[in-house]
Amino acid sequence: MPNAQLIPLMRFMSASLGVRCEFCHLSKDGQLDAAAENKKEKQTAREMIRMVKEINRTNFKGEPQVSCFTCHGGQPIPQGFPILPVAMASPAPPTQPPQSAPPSLPSGSSVIDRYIEAIGGEAAIEKIRSCVMTGKFTTASGARGTYEVEQVPPDSGYELIALSSFRRERGVRNRSGWEKTSFGTNDLLPQQVPDMQLSLPFLLDVQLKRQYSEAEVSGKEKIDNHDAYVVDATRKDDKRERLYFDAENGLLVRRITYAATMVGIIPEQIDLSDYREVEGVKFPFSVRVSMADSNNPSNTRTFEEVKLNVQVEPSKFSKPNS
Repeated sequence: MPNAQLIPLMRFMSASLGVRCEFCHLSKDGQLDAAAENKKEKQTAREMIRMVKEINRTNFKGEPQVSCFTCHGGQPIPQGFPILPVAMASPAPPTQPPQSAPPSLPSGSSVIDRYIEAIGGEAAIEKIRSCVMTGKFTTASGARGTYEVEQVPPDSGYELIALSSFRRERGVRNRSGWEKTSFGTNDLLPQQVPDMQLSLPFLLDVQLKRQYSEAEVSGKEKIDNHDAYVVDATRKDDKRERLYFDAENGLLVRRITYAATMVGIIPEQIDLSDYREVEGVKFPFSVRVSMADSNNPSNTRTFEEVKLNVQVEPSKFSKPNS
């Protein structure tokens, strides 16, 4: 398993069972001893991983169709039988007369083209040589800190999250990237680089149209009581995504990515709102990220200032020495 998938996978398993890290890992005086081997739950987890991999290997050609969540559904012990009394089955619906064909849906490419026009159009976007956005970062538990992102098209970005108990820096340039936390500095995996580029508001604008090899509108759904076109998209690196565009104004309001791992598919959802125009281009001033992590299931970036075409040092995107 790639190193960079380890922590997201641990969070996914925690959320799938509805437990915290201490369920499987030894904790002493409030400190997690992740390397300790003397908890039977940790051994059970390894057996379950082997079982899930074998089920997927023998039944789904190795694709991670079955995961921890398939059986556990957010409970430490899977529910093996129905809880009584069982709800009565709904009666069969009466036969309906033939209905007219549903209205045709637009193509995926036309929905993405409309989004580009809705945020200001290609000409306005191409005038931007750099973008610096600063604001607040808030966790699901209410902890607050600062957020900063510096972006230079077409593919360079730097991100800083700073809280009293946590600090993370990330940078990307071309096809490489890095991440720095209290645990040290590590390279991003090749598949993580486009993920980060598409998580940054301006690089998302720049990259969105060119990232996908396939995009098809599969229907409409309600997002915050607004109709939204649902676009099922496949990136050029074969990663699947689902994009939601407001049917009325064309703006992107939600993006869900799906990361395939050895024990399941891990989703991450980004909700974009409060679009405001800055020098002819609209930016989302509120970005909410939701993930499979029961310790911190979501966080919100609320922007206070957006500066365009300001000097950004190239060194920002370079991997630190330590």
